Amino acid sequence: MINNVPLTKFLFLDIETVGCESNWENFKKNKKELSFQFEHIQDNLRKRFPEESDTPIEQLFVNRAALVPEFLKIVCVSVAFVMDDGTIKLQSFHSEDEGKLLLDVQKLLNRTGDLGFFLCGHNVKGFDIPTLAKRMMMYGLEPPKLLPSYDTKPWEVKAIDTKDIWQYGGYGQFASLELMCVCMGVESSKNTEVTGNRVHEAYWIDKNIEGIVKYCEKDVVVLIDIIKKLKQLK
Repeated sequence: MINNVPLTKFLFLDIETVGCESNWENFKKNKKELSFQFEHIQDNLRKRFPEESDTPIEQLFVNRAALVPEFLKIVCVSVAFVMDDGTIKLQSFHSEDEGKLLLDVQKLLNRTGDLGFFLCGHNVKGFDIPTLAKRMMMYGLEPPKLLPSYDTKPWEVKAIDTKDIWQYGGYGQFASLELMCVCMGVESSKNTEVTGNRVHEAYWIDKNIEGIVKYCEKDVVVLIDIIKKLKQLK
């Protein structure tokens, strides 16, 4: 599929998320009913992440809430386009008001979907797409058609996932974006001030949204480099 889609028709996308509150105490105070639901799923989270088997729920929320759409907050969405002349156009959405951020992203995805763009991201099918769709619905927004849903036919899916490509059908194999970068000779995004495991701290404690945006934008540029490499395969 990659070679059938012009580089100028890719919409490269990445999102950054944090727990919906800065800590467990605030979560229980401000979102009491939702915190009860987190208590119900904590055992499932520990099974998914065995290293958290003995982690108290207070720390489990800080460590893993950003990975569960119902308990997170999207703080940045970065997209990139490759123009006809080869230049890269970057656009990032970030706001304290998650609803406003999602409305802006919805408008962009509706426009690009109508123009025949394909979404591209790393684990975009497993995380970014369902997270954007669920958060939009939670704010009363209809997910754009560009985000595949439960009733999207396989041939209607306009999303290219570099994680799927690197797994090569072997589910359970290591397929991180950083590993793919090293193997494909592409500079990763891990040399930025903020990296994935520090986004929660950068947002809630350091108030460093600029660092988060730079990290998110670097990820989409990395995706462009990877797709270019894949398109050059002989």
